[in-house]
Amino acid sequence: MLDEDRIAVQERYRKRWREFGYDSRTLGWDKDCQWVRFEALTEGIGLDEVRSVLDVGCGFGDLLGFLRSRGWKGQYTGIDLVKEFTEAARTQYASDPAALFICGDFRALPAGFKSDLAVAIGIFNHLVVQGNLTFVRETVATMWSLTNTLLICDFLSQSADRDRRQDHLYYADPAEIQQLASGYSRRFLIHHAYMPFEFQLKLWHDGEFEPSAPVFAPYRHLVSAQTRWRNNQGKARE
Repeated sequence: MLDEDRIAVQERYRKRWREFGYDSRTLGWDKDCQWVRFEALTEGIGLDEVRSVLDVGCGFGDLLGFLRSRGWKGQYTGIDLVKEFTEAARTQYASDPAALFICGDFRALPAGFKSDLAVAIGIFNHLVVQGNLTFVRETVATMWSLTNTLLICDFLSQSADRDRRQDHLYYADPAEIQQLASGYSRRFLIHHAYMPFEFQLKLWHDGEFEPSAPVFAPYRHLVSAQTRWRNNQGKARE
């Protein structure tokens, strides 16, 4: 992210902070759909297998509260460019020993930092000077380098009605995001089924498969189960 884009982000959210304070409207969530995004985020992944989460652009750490409400007990690291947000989050989650909030750019995390899952919700919504697709590519590349298992990010979609679009926002083409994802792994999901004008990308590191049964790891047990069932059926007919 260019310095002028970083300054614009900070100014935008600090202006809202002065107006609304600790409020979802400060983050730009004014339609009470934040939990919908979080629910969509958890679909198709096993939270019990995710031991750590990096939340890029964490705001007040609301994702942490949502995950804890689902029984998730892992290590959470939230990072945001706005100091007021991370300070409010530290206060909110002061009693959570597995929560860490950092003010800064996530590209400056310590060398060797790794998280099972990296999440970026809402950070691609505004137009940026450097070009949004370039910003997306750079951010995904960094999130990929910081993760062991998968990354998830969301976008406003070009499916948005023309008369509903706002000139200062970026509406991504799902086909372009799919093409980007396929350069990293065969295993990805474009999730466009939870809101009409938004979608999420889920991108897994583990894209391995066996040629004899070309399915990804979470589904391999079904192949084995069907093989056993077929063999048992054959024995029953003998």
